[in-house]
Amino acid sequence: MNTKLLAQLFLTFAKVGVMTFGGGMAMLPILQREVVEDKGWATDEELVDYFAIGQCTPGIIAVNTATFIGQKQAGIIGGIVATLGIVFPSLIIITALAGVINSFSHLAWVQHAFAGIRVCVCVLIFNAVVKLFKGSVKDWAAGLIFLAVLAAALLTDLSPVIFVAAAAALGIVIQNVIRGEIMLYLQLFWEFFKTGLFAVGGGLATLPFLQDMADRTGWFTHAQLADMLAVSESTPGPIGVNMATYVGFTTGGIGGALVATIGLVTPSVIVILIVAAFLKAFRDSKWVSAAFYGLRPASTALVAAAGISVVPIALLHSGMTGLAALNWPAIALAAVLLMCTNWVPVVKKWHPIVFIGISALVGVLLKF
Repeated sequence: MNTKLLAQLFLTFAKVGVMTFGGGMAMLPILQREVVEDKGWATDEELVDYFAIGQCTPGIIAVNTATFIGQKQAGIIGGIVATLGIVFPSLIIITALAGVINSFSHLAWVQHAFAGIRVCVCVLIFNAVVKLFKGSVKDWAAGLIFLAVLAAALLTDLSPVIFVAAAAALGIVIQNVIRGEIMLYLQLFWEFFKTGLFAVGGGLATLPFLQDMADRTGWFTHAQLADMLAVSESTPGPIGVNMATYVGFTTGGIGGALVATIGLVTPSVIVILIVAAFLKAFRDSKWVSAAFYGLRPASTALVAAAGISVVPIALLHSGMTGLAALNWPAIALAAVLLMCTNWVPVVKKWHPIVFIGISALVGVLLKF
């Protein structure tokens, strides 16, 4: 048992008890000086937390806060010692004055003295609030909570327990639900906005950007990306939009799907409206033709690079080397598909969804 620490707890909180006039809230500036600044037993943020807990638990705020700090420093014994320290001055002083308090309370100089003390307490509490405000109100959401509780506390007679409990619940919702979803949605929108802005050449041109997105965000793997591509090609709609919707849904549910899709198409809407007006005015410009001359092969190369990066996932066994790494059934299927989609007149014009469906069935049967 650390008797020195226990003695410090008792003496510190006895000092706080002696210097506190006006109740538990008036203790706040004294605690800031003694507990936070001088002893370093807590931070300003932790002190606010202790006061919040003290207000929503049974008992006197000052005693609850002292017990909390004492327990943190020296366990159960520390909590008891700190509590004894905070109440000790009251026991001595009030016991001594109880018999004569009525004899002095009516004196003008006593009333004036306490009036002055109340003014000082107001100023000290204001200073404490300003300091705590800087540490606890760090964004607009916390500011709204502060204003709402302040207004409710001033205009209603509701118990502080209700304010503290409601604020705690609201903080949980903001930090873990609303803010998390908002940040995810903003990130989804931004990532797919960039993809839509720079992916020139159709839906498959989004593949390099999606691969980079997978590496940076960890939202999906390259193998999952290949699956997404297969699903996107076998469902109605543009491949790029389908991919964005698929990624958005797997990452952020229905809201994520909507945000990712909007993010992808927003640059198209903006750019195409601008380009349409531009082309209308400069349709025959050699500079425009020259620009597209360079854009077309670049876009084709990006699609080719994306396709090549999918090959190891589709045709090789992961974690193996040499000939053992070759997935022969997959290679055979790829060869047959390559032949059918290019050189067999009867089937080469079949819809891609037919080939995807057949490939899925073969994959199931051969257990790729």
